[in-house]
Amino acid sequence: MRRGEFRKYFKSMGPVVLPVIHVLDSPQAKRNLATVVDCGAPGAFLINHDFDVDQFLPIIDDCRRTYPDLWLGVNFLGVSGETAFPILGLLAEKGTAVDAYWADDARIDERVAEQTEAESITKVRISGAWDGLYFGGTAFKKQRTVEPTKYREAAGIASKHMDVVTTSGIATGHSAQIQKIHDFRQGVADRPLAIASGITPENVGDYLEHADAFLVATGINYPDDFYNLDPRRLRQLLRKSRQFAARGYHNEETALEKSGDDDWYLRCMAPNVKDPKMAWLDPSSAYVNAKAFHAMLDALCEPFVSTQVDVVAGIDAAGYVLGAAMAERLGTGFLTVRKAGKLPVPADQVSFVNYTERTQHMELRKPAFRKGARVLLVDQWVETGGTMGAAIELVERQGGQVAGIATICIEETPAGDALRERYLCATCVRPGSELQRQCNAKSLDYFKAFNWDAILP
Repeated sequence: MRRGEFRKYFKSMGPVVLPVIHVLDSPQAKRNLATVVDCGAPGAFLINHDFDVDQFLPIIDDCRRTYPDLWLGVNFLGVSGETAFPILGLLAEKGTAVDAYWADDARIDERVAEQTEAESITKVRISGAWDGLYFGGTAFKKQRTVEPTKYREAAGIASKHMDVVTTSGIATGHSAQIQKIHDFRQGVADRPLAIASGITPENVGDYLEHADAFLVATGINYPDDFYNLDPRRLRQLLRKSRQFAARGYHNEETALEKSGDDDWYLRCMAPNVKDPKMAWLDPSSAYVNAKAFHAMLDALCEPFVSTQVDVVAGIDAAGYVLGAAMAERLGTGFLTVRKAGKLPVPADQVSFVNYTERTQHMELRKPAFRKGARVLLVDQWVETGGTMGAAIELVERQGGQVAGIATICIEETPAGDALRERYLCATCVRPGSELQRQCNAKSLDYFKAFNWDAILP
């Protein structure tokens, strides 16, 4: 299998994240598989970490019956493919489909010319009834030590005996050395490479260019919990992999990106060149530029990846764009806070004075969520704080908790400062920065030489 074929198999442009579940029993395994499905991961691996294969098989069967269409791989801990493939064949014959087998040790030996054990495993696989993908461990964790000078050679040999060459750090939860992965990438050439330990949302950026799959457990589990996936960390890892795929590491950087400024994407916002009574700038001009839009979402989502958010609420109407995109990123539902008179269902309503000093009315369907729900409020811009204050009142009136506020900018006014003091706020414009000062003054320096061509897709 070629690298491109593997990614097409998963319909992915970048590395595939496959969560690993250390199984205790069927209910625990299925709860974690529900997390995998809810977060949008393409599949998962199950491992019998603390019991034998005979006890594992009915759990696999139960999980498959519960999730008949989910991509599902297994690892029989400490069992080579030579023993595993006949077992998988029996499962297949009785209708329990397993999509992949992962062996910690594929019996590759770079020290010898003849790969007797690896070839024996291949013969068993070919002669059997199972036809899934074979992930084979090479220089894997605490299996036989491979000299670093031999990594490239071991990877090259392994690529001839399995679908996906799989390596790791020195132990569970320990990340692999970057040089090791670089050597493996060269060794497998255009064949798929999986990394199976020590990958986290924080360090995955070091491996994205070289890997085709991440088999990850402890890096996305709850703290001090070996057996349960943390959906927020899984979503964060999935998001970083997808962002990498969407942008493409071969894409040429734009002049704005090359500036080296973290907030380069904000210079895609356009000035008002029409009626002075209209908004003084157009932040939505940044949305049409894919890289700018996703960089903006990166900044706004980051503080909330590890914070409980039950629903994202976008404020009419500019907040719908950012809010809906953030809800997708965070894996939550999306709620609209509407201008009054728009909802054909029972609604709460509040009055407020907006930035133009006009009295307006906002409404929220009733009920919008269960009491105690944590709601992330999203708007495009916060100037006087009137609109955001109305949205907060609507949420709290129904017993909701404001999980935070996300917006491109909160202008430094008494109302804006009060919002920052009371709530977790994510903004693209950093408070206290020179750009913040210019936003407060409603005059951005780059407007003098604004170039529409620089932001167009």
